[in-house]
Amino acid sequence: MNRIHKSSIVDQKAILGTNIEIGPFCTIGPGVKLGNGCKLVSHVVLDGDTDIGDENIFYPFAIIGAEPQDKKYQQEKTGLFIGNGNVFRESVSVHRGTVTGIGETRIGDNNLIMGFVHVAHDCVLGSNNTLANYVGLSGHVTIDDNVTLGGQTGVVQFLRIGSFAYIGGASVIDKNIPPYSSGYGNRIEIKSVNIVGLKRSGFSREAIAAISDAHKLYFRSELSETDALRRIGEELGDFEEVQLFTSFLQSVGGKVH
Repeated sequence: MNRIHKSSIVDQKAILGTNIEIGPFCTIGPGVKLGNGCKLVSHVVLDGDTDIGDENIFYPFAIIGAEPQDKKYQQEKTGLFIGNGNVFRESVSVHRGTVTGIGETRIGDNNLIMGFVHVAHDCVLGSNNTLANYVGLSGHVTIDDNVTLGGQTGVVQFLRIGSFAYIGGASVIDKNIPPYSSGYGNRIEIKSVNIVGLKRSGFSREAIAAISDAHKLYFRSELSETDALRRIGEELGDFEEVQLFTSFLQSVGGKVH
């Protein structure tokens, strides 16, 4: 059974699952599909062609699925897809995609998106990420899994941040960030490996040591990029964790410096 406050407006064409709670002064548009067990605390706007999974929570003044802030956008049909178990805190804004991008914005599962975060058009977020207050993602940004971005961090368009990266607050990310990296700054500087995060996530000592060695070879040695990747493959390539590191670097063309 759904509970919908009498002050909220839900379009008749919207598709609602079961056990949904919609608090006061919310608006749900005709293109919205809302999964089971979702909760809208109050003053939430769900708009556009937006497909939302189960057990998501939206706090006051979150605006989800609005038109992209792109001057080229001309009311084309584009979408937003959200997985399960995400938390969208106060005043979060998430915009749907553009036809000049991938045509959709996509968010995975179990992400914590804190207050005043902006996720722009054509962004792709994986799962289990934490975006702290006032993080701003420009269009076409990809964030993999288990990433933490500190508060007031901005990310430039068309960049990718690899899994288990940890970025300190008030940073400007203007380059691709490989998996397991830790850094901060305006502009971002990769300082080390996110060892604390890897330990908390259950990585073995051997895997952490291999990741650290790969990181040193790539970032701290005097080897060329090609030679560093070759050495990493020869000496550490048996570790799946290291394979993720090298495949990321290859996928972005080494654009991490």
